Amino acid sequence: MNARFKGTAAGHLNRLLFLLLPLFFLAAPAALRAAEGRVPPEITVTLTPDTLFVGDHLHCTIQVRHPKSEVVSLEGVERFMVEPFALISRKRTFSEESLGIGVESFQYELAVFGSGRLALPPFSVVFHNSKGELSGRVPYTPTASVFVQALTDSTMHELRPISPPVKPSIPLLLILPLVLAVLGAAGVVLLLVFFLKRTVMSAEKVDSGQVAQRKLRKLNSRLSAGMPPHECYEELSNIMRTFLENHYRIRALEAVTQEIERDLKKLGVAGFESIMNLLKQADLVKFADSRPDIDESRHSLQKAEEVIRSSRQPEG
Repeated sequence: MNARFKGTAAGHLNRLLFLLLPLFFLAAPAALRAAEGRVPPEITVTLTPDTLFVGDHLHCTIQVRHPKSEVVSLEGVERFMVEPFALISRKRTFSEESLGIGVESFQYELAVFGSGRLALPPFSVVFHNSKGELSGRVPYTPTASVFVQALTDSTMHELRPISPPVKPSIPLLLILPLVLAVLGAAGVVLLLVFFLKRTVMSAEKVDSGQVAQRKLRKLNSRLSAGMPPHECYEELSNIMRTFLENHYRIRALEAVTQEIERDLKKLGVAGFESIMNLLKQADLVKFADSRPDIDESRHSLQKAEEVIRSSRQPEG
């Protein structure tokens, strides 16, 4: 009897272990992710002010809290440029909240038209790992909204009578010096505009490629003098973006790398792959804590000079 009871208990224990084994394999990946310190991304959208008039400016801030090893970008924000919204300016900042956690902040200034309660259009947050590979996409529909008030009172049904103009009581002798002063000030302003225009035209004649190559040579000298290699990439990115904006007339200084890639691909720019490799390497150093050595930094500077030199050569 005792042996039969022990055999039955052992059988129940084996069946219980067999049922718990799949649960262990399901919970193991989550436990490993928790041990690595990974956290799911957090997305917040704030709008200020929450009430405004037609044509007023709205400040929209999109914050993404994510692992620092990932690079964040937004898709679908071009809907911010469609009525009833009009994009005025944009800004992007990054801050480190804690060890391994970063906060990406996308700030947009919008002009708002229409009337009534308006909500922002949906967009997607895209994540790339340190290798530049797509690691996730999160669709997001903002719940924040603003109320747009009309400029006129809805109870008004007719125009109010216009008051007749009031004749000035200022003597003509007092008005004449004022008119002469205004004309003199206008002449000074026109003269300043003339000289400013000449200065701008002279500046436009400067070869953007020569300026970029001179900056790259100075950066190479600073690198040889002991500049940390990872700090070199931030200045390299600024030099390349300034050159692209001045040479190809695209928005590069305030654009993210994906936007620059789209514009250069449309233009069919020579050396497209080399340009994008340099910008993506700079993004990895800035956002993913990549630490290249001095030889890699010098190779990147040499590659940048080759790209700029080839872009200045006439096609033929």
